[in-house]
Amino acid sequence: MLRAPSICIPLTLLTLLTWCLIATAFALVSACGRKTAVRPPELVAPKPIEDLKLEAKTTGIELRWSRPRTYADGSSMDDLGGFLVLRAVQAAQDGSASGETSEFSELATVVVEDRDRFRQAKRFRYTDEQITAGTRYRYRVRAFTLDGEYSTPSNIVEVLWQQEGP
Repeated sequence: MLRAPSICIPLTLLTLLTWCLIATAFALVSACGRKTAVRPPELVAPKPIEDLKLEAKTTGIELRWSRPRTYADGSSMDDLGGFLVLRAVQAAQDGSASGETSEFSELATVVVEDRDRFRQAKRFRYTDEQITAGTRYRYRVRAFTLDGEYSTPSNIVEVLWQQEGP
């Protein structure tokens, strides 16, 4: 009786490693997720706020501004995290606000909580109640994303507070 010769391919360690590398490369190339062009960080920061306004109220200084809708590169933004309110103070000296002006420092953080809602706030506001009569206050606001990218500072608004504090 004649037997047909059997073809046996020995599975060596080298062959096994080769197949593992091919499978890994395939998994990396076909990974899920939406592929987009890589953009530098300065382009994925929110567009700066350009309409910061203030109004003196009896309880303090109210700041108002519009919600940024795009990144600095003009593409639509859906991950607005909040706003950083900054203040510089020019203290009263000899009855007038002519003293040294401080650098801008963080006054408050306004968190955005309506990202997933159909109706989102178009405008935001913050009231500074920690004020002293005879002091000049300067404000600006920076928007930030959930990833921690900050816009450049907004326009600067200022007021000389003459009323007695709350």
